[in-house]
Amino acid sequence: MNPAGVFVPGTTWLHRLPAGVKVGGLFAAVLLVLLIRTPLLAGLAVLVAGVVLASARIPWSVVRGGLRGLAIVLGVLFLVQWWASGLDDAAVTLGRGAASILLAWTVSMTTRVAAMLRVLEVGLRPLTWVGASPERAALTVALAIRCVPMVLDAVRQANEARSARGARPSVSSLAVPVVIRSLRMADGLGEALVARGQPRD
Repeated sequence: MNPAGVFVPGTTWLHRLPAGVKVGGLFAAVLLVLLIRTPLLAGLAVLVAGVVLASARIPWSVVRGGLRGLAIVLGVLFLVQWWASGLDDAAVTLGRGAASILLAWTVSMTTRVAAMLRVLEVGLRPLTWVGASPERAALTVALAIRCVPMVLDAVRQANEARSARGARPSVSSLAVPVVIRSLRMADGLGEALVARGQPRD
């Protein structure tokens, strides 16, 4: 099974779209999503993001695990936000999060990492004016986009393991395994970067 978030070859309009258009569109779309203030618009944003993901024709075997993880994470976030700020705010927060993650996930699965890095390096080139490295910044952004579905898959695996043990749902039974799995993934990414000549610092 192809891990969630990894590029999946295809011939859809999203696969054919230039990487620059997809990355720029993602940032613009997320900014618009963050401006949403009503549950109705939040729900509409999720619907649109879902349609965009479906149009990429990614195999269900790839997206299934990530969607389960997303449902768990957003479900917990919704309940906490509902308790803290009320139902409307919780619905808006849920919609923003779901739409942003689905869009980032779609870009990740329809864009090769090399192409994404080239676009980000060009877009972040002004950082050289303040002494920063656009290459490192581009790599950081690309990894952030890539790691979203990886963390969601870690949540899904942790929840399945908890269910298999017969343990009752709790923050500790979910959070601790997710943190451990995320640290392992981060360590693996670090080793891969070092092997390719990237410093760890």
